[in-house]
Amino acid sequence: MKTDKLTILSNLFVALSVLVSIGCGGDGRTSGESPVPALPTIIIDNITLNIEIAQDENTRALGLMHRQSLPENQGMLFVFESTRILSFWMRNTFIPLDIAFIDENGKIVDIQTMAPLDETKQYVSAAPALYALEVNAGWFKRNSLSVGSTVTF
Repeated sequence: MKTDKLTILSNLFVALSVLVSIGCGGDGRTSGESPVPALPTIIIDNITLNIEIAQDENTRALGLMHRQSLPENQGMLFVFESTRILSFWMRNTFIPLDIAFIDENGKIVDIQTMAPLDETKQYVSAAPALYALEVNAGWFKRNSLSVGSTVTF
C-alpha cells in the first residue's frame, strides 16, 4: 500500500511538472525565446495588418494607452455595437497615431492623425462608423491607403 501511494505521488508530481512547463512557455522554443501569440489580421486594399481587437467597454477605454511603441504593421481595431459618429482622444497615449473610421461595409470613411498626450482635442469621425482602426502615424500614407479603401475582416 505504501508503494502505491509513492507511485501515485510520483505520477502526480510528473503530471504537475508537465503542466507547469506548458503554462510557463514550455512549447519547444529554445531558452530565452518568449512565446508570442499570433494576432488576427485584416486586409486593407491588399495590405495585411496584424491587429489587436478592442470590442468591449474596458478594452476600448484602455486602447493603446501607456504604450511606448507599436510595431509597424500592427494596429488596434475598435469594434462597436452599432454604427454611429465615433469620438476618440489621446489620454495617456504616447504614440502618434492615425485613426481610420470604418463603416459597416468595411469602407474607410475618414482618416485623421492624432497627436500624443493631447487631451484637449477630440477626433470625431466625419461619418457614422462601426469600427475605428489605430495605427502608427503615417501608416496609411506609407501604404497608399485613403478614404474609400476597403477593409476585409
